[in-house]
Amino acid sequence: TYTAPAHSEWLALLLMIGAGIPHGSFDLRVARTKWSAARSSPKKVAAIYLACVFSMSALCVFAPSVGLSLFLLISALHFSEGELQSNTPADRARGVLFGVGAILIPIGLHSNDASQYISYFVAPAVFDSLKLPLEVAAQAVAAIMALTLLMDLSTPNRSKITTTERLLCLLAWVLLPPLSGFAVWFIGRHSRQHLEVCRAMFNENGVKVPLDFALISLLAILGLLPFGLRFDLLEINQLFAASICLIAGLTLPHMIVSHNIRDTLGHIPAAS
Repeated sequence: TYTAPAHSEWLALLLMIGAGIPHGSFDLRVARTKWSAARSSPKKVAAIYLACVFSMSALCVFAPSVGLSLFLLISALHFSEGELQSNTPADRARGVLFGVGAILIPIGLHSNDASQYISYFVAPAVFDSLKLPLEVAAQAVAAIMALTLLMDLSTPNRSKITTTERLLCLLAWVLLPPLSGFAVWFIGRHSRQHLEVCRAMFNENGVKVPLDFALISLLAILGLLPFGLRFDLLEINQLFAASICLIAGLTLPHMIVSHNIRDTLGHIPAAS
């Protein structure tokens, strides 16, 4: 049976909006570096970026099931790449395992709460028919992840920091409500890792947080407000649905821009 969300779920969702969304606020700088050889103008890059945002968000609003399905696929690909530590086949498999697990485990192991959160995108009757396979798949992935982490802890050449972080994320996905568990990973690992890759863009000319990063972060967060015309942003399930529509729009171009970001940022442009 469904119970009212804990205060931690409200906090987790607000943190994902306020602290998670800004992790892509250097995207336009990264895009400028990535496609500088093609001499794409900053205005053209920004226009294409915004077109992707609006198109993907509109798809989630007006074709919810299709939009959510595409968003989850994009997110799984993006998260999997973010978890790569090297380019070996074993590490690529780990990346996919943890990228998919970040989505599957919070949903599959906490399906009653998850069904309410995504009711705008998936009809309750349809989700009910998927609960058992989702739970079985989530349990299987969690078990494989746990075994992999135990093996990594006993392997000398594996990063103990990465393994410990992944273990904490897995415990959060299993033990905490879905939004709380996902937020531990999304903010504490995924967003933090991305900002660490971009750390050279901070502390420029004595300014710890560049103006463009602050403004883009604020505009991205305020992008949630227009969804208030369709959703009640004071009700957690509808706020979640609105957040998914916004974040889906932001994630599509962010995934494209941040692909191979470590190679891209070998040469970082000066602040404009």
